[in-house]
Amino acid sequence: MPEEIPTPKPIEASRTAEEIEKEENERYEVWMTEHPVIEIPQDAPEAVAEKVAECEAMMNSFEQTHNLDVLRAITQFSSKEERERSPRQPALEALTPIFKRLKYLSSQGALQSETRESLRTRYETLSQAVGNIVGDSNGKIFDIVIHDRPTPFPS
Repeated sequence: MPEEIPTPKPIEASRTAEEIEKEENERYEVWMTEHPVIEIPQDAPEAVAEKVAECEAMMNSFEQTHNLDVLRAITQFSSKEERERSPRQPALEALTPIFKRLKYLSSQGALQSETRESLRTRYETLSQAVGNIVGDSNGKIFDIVIHDRPTPFPS
């Protein structure tokens, strides 16, 4: 049976720089229509300062409620039940509203870079005390708690 030879496609005429730019602009307009830029409302600097104070108060409360040394001492769990009964679980739940407040603050242009860095450092200390859970690849331990991973900061 003879092999079928594909017919060659006609060579497209070279496009000018203007034609290429026009096509790219059209694609950009379509993309922007389908993916509009979401404007994040910016609060007044006074309101941002108030939210910073609230966030710092939340962090103070966390430090008073949860012993960071006890949390850092937790390195593994032998069962799901042990993990859920540990002091780590309420500490983890207490981090959620702090993270949400930091996420809001990081979207505000009025947040000073020094304040942002101070909050980031403090949140990282709290988050690393709570730690991240990973499964034991050897299967000997239910979960392992790692306390030295980089902490994602809301952006």
